[in-house]
Amino acid sequence: MSMTLYDKPECPFCWKIRLLLAELDLNTEIMHYHAVGQEAIWQRLTPNRTVPVLTTPDGAIYESDVIVEYLEELTGRLLPKARSERIKARHLNKYSDTKIGAGLREVIFEKRDKPEAKWDQGRINKGIALFNQALPFLEEQLGDNTFFTHDYSLPETALTARFALGERYGVTIPAEFPRLREWFARMKARPSFGLTKPW
Repeated sequence: MSMTLYDKPECPFCWKIRLLLAELDLNTEIMHYHAVGQEAIWQRLTPNRTVPVLTTPDGAIYESDVIVEYLEELTGRLLPKARSERIKARHLNKYSDTKIGAGLREVIFEKRDKPEAKWDQGRINKGIALFNQALPFLEEQLGDNTFFTHDYSLPETALTARFALGERYGVTIPAEFPRLREWFARMKARPSFGLTKPW
């Protein structure tokens, strides 16, 4: 099967998909969204004019969650088998995009491509506070388990991308969340992390 992922390296939605493709060992061409001659191609495939966009033999897919569902249907390996666990995985994916993403977005958007002297420290502090407020729920959901569900699945990809981008911009998981910190260390040790990280 021939697939192409139109990708922005630091986009957490794109990185989530790269992690999934690496974990599934699906041979996919990764195309930078600004590659010469490519931008007009992928923008014709999505009304949102955003990445990720995955081209497949079945057509183009342009929302990360729809891409996830497609890859799950294709492989049966992204979500747990039990319905209750599938619900949990989907909720945690959404939590990553909204609650975790909301705080990190403030920090990353303020620091990205700006000299430190021009950073709005108030915006950064607000983002870090939002991030930290979202962590107790995740620590509780993880518990003493190795993964958020029975095995590596959707929450791992979504949260790994978010946490790693946060860490890149100076936002780390505080020591008061030891299980989350250990979980994140395990995720960074996986081959898929090294294969897909944007730096």
